[in-house]
Amino acid sequence: MTILNGKQLYGIHRLLMTLKMGMNKELKGLSFKQKLALNYVSKESKLTKLGDKVFSNTFTPYYPSLAYDRFLKGVISVATGHPVPVITNFAVTSLCPCNCWHCSFADRSKKDILSLEQLKKAISEVQDMGTSVIGITGGEPLLRKDLEEIIASIDKRSMPILFTTGYKLTIERVHRLKEAGLAIPVISLDHYLPEVHDAGRRRNGMYDYAIQAIKMFQDEGLYVAVSFVPDKKLVNNRDEIFKTIDFFRDLGINDMRLTSPILSGQLISKPEEKLTPENVKTIFEIQKKCTNTPGYPGVFAYDYFESRSYYGCGAGFNYMFIDSQGNVCPCDFAMLGFGNILENPIKEIWNKMSKEFCVPGCTCYANKSNDIIASKKSKQWPLDTKSSEEVLQECPPYDAETIPEFYRRMGLKERVQ
Repeated sequence: MTILNGKQLYGIHRLLMTLKMGMNKELKGLSFKQKLALNYVSKESKLTKLGDKVFSNTFTPYYPSLAYDRFLKGVISVATGHPVPVITNFAVTSLCPCNCWHCSFADRSKKDILSLEQLKKAISEVQDMGTSVIGITGGEPLLRKDLEEIIASIDKRSMPILFTTGYKLTIERVHRLKEAGLAIPVISLDHYLPEVHDAGRRRNGMYDYAIQAIKMFQDEGLYVAVSFVPDKKLVNNRDEIFKTIDFFRDLGINDMRLTSPILSGQLISKPEEKLTPENVKTIFEIQKKCTNTPGYPGVFAYDYFESRSYYGCGAGFNYMFIDSQGNVCPCDFAMLGFGNILENPIKEIWNKMSKEFCVPGCTCYANKSNDIIASKKSKQWPLDTKSSEEVLQECPPYDAETIPEFYRRMGLKERVQ
């Protein structure tokens, strides 16, 4: 068993840290009811103290930091009806050594357009717009030789995270990534058995790359997370999925993004891959077990947090995705396009998109709109703006009467009626 980096805070230690974090200047204008709303959702995340930093999850900048202050400011803005791209992900390349069964990016163009300078400019622009978390994804970002320069261009206003398979990662590159400012590496890992993980990635050796990457990042003292995408077969097998969760614990993983299969990319025409309500109950059980049990990684289960009971879906509302050709989308999975950053300012595109996604939905919009998007049978993804607007007409992203619980408690419902 690997020793966990950092110390998970429980009991009085967590209470004291929560009170300290709650004294942030950005929260001073909130009512007592709104502060309780923030606590309602934050209690579902672990707190881990690593050196002088306190981590909550892979969606929240560590405390204390300028990025954390800006995150709170952004959350308050969206919760009061003013959309801000609090989190922005950039696919810096479409190239990848894998062909994963669930890949949301598999049907995008394999021709990368954005140069280093264009990415730097875009990163600066989204930071000016209020982004406090910037995810670097792909494809496989490690295939870009200038990855360190991309990460280094993210100033202290935002926390950089990296999504990677660990492909051919070396200890020298881990050093360079840390020096560039990388805060959280998120490594793809889907099973405790090498042959199962590699089969899902459709390339041998990917399990070994993932395990080696986790170990190297841990040795460098980083807060390390995994991206875990269990298929229906695994979720149906309780012994196997909980054995996989125990495996993550034994690896000393700090955090886990538990993403159920989303009907996008490879799965655009495979609704049978979507988890059943009974499967989702198992995901909820994993969320609760890991959150409440010392030693287990913290968990952000999309099924759990994107439900009506918590945050709902923030696509196009507090979240933005920019692909390797410059297309702006509501999220990595919703294959709708609202413009290209090489043709129009990002802020202008965001303003147009967020007018459509002006209230968070109560379920994953990519799954909700899948049938309509698939019926377009497009030869090019994401859909163009006109087709995207048609999808929104047929499948509105939200219902003002059913606002997610967090936003309801923050008073958003009264503002949109």
